Amino acid sequence: MARSIRLQLAEGASKIGLDLSQARCDTLLDYAALIRKWNQTHNLTTIDDPAKMLTHHLLDSLSIAGFVVGDRCLDIGSGAGLPGMVMALARPEQHWTLVESRAKKASFLREAKIRCKAENVTVIATRIEDYQSPENFDTLTSRAVSTVADLISMTGHLHHPSLRLISMKGIYPEEELSALTPRQREMTEVFPVAVPGLDAHRHIVVVTDVLEKQS
Repeated sequence: MARSIRLQLAEGASKIGLDLSQARCDTLLDYAALIRKWNQTHNLTTIDDPAKMLTHHLLDSLSIAGFVVGDRCLDIGSGAGLPGMVMALARPEQHWTLVESRAKKASFLREAKIRCKAENVTVIATRIEDYQSPENFDTLTSRAVSTVADLISMTGHLHHPSLRLISMKGIYPEEELSALTPRQREMTEVFPVAVPGLDAHRHIVVVTDVLEKQS
């Protein structure tokens, strides 16, 4: 079973455009196993089946790989580390800051960082609105955290002209897009994505050319 899951992960990642070594696949699967272990007492995610975790958590998180730019990335409301921890384990050349305000989930992220030897991960236990960084990020990511308009608003203090904001969505977010201002809509694009093994609608919203960092 382990070999089958590992092959599915490697093949699915390849379809997304990622060449994962056996070692990286094993690390990602170890991370998924850690989620299942913590789920027994902390209910990190509603999905606990290994096969579904492969598609709904690992491969779904990896589906943003082609949209992430730069080496300094931040995951907003990271939760169980989706997609931030998954991307960090798959792309060790990138540094990921995982911002999570809920204490139990932040504790899990710290444990996962240690267990998976993810030296390219920083865990910050706070709300994104309260997080101040001395350096600019290249990419901000979000999975099921808020609407696109709210994400743009709550990350305003991190904005700079070359920043990219990525929001993962299910069905085409028509209502969310209609709530954007004309200026926000101009800097927003939506891309349909196919997650290997996942029979569900997935879209990635990419916001670029964001406003100057607020003082």
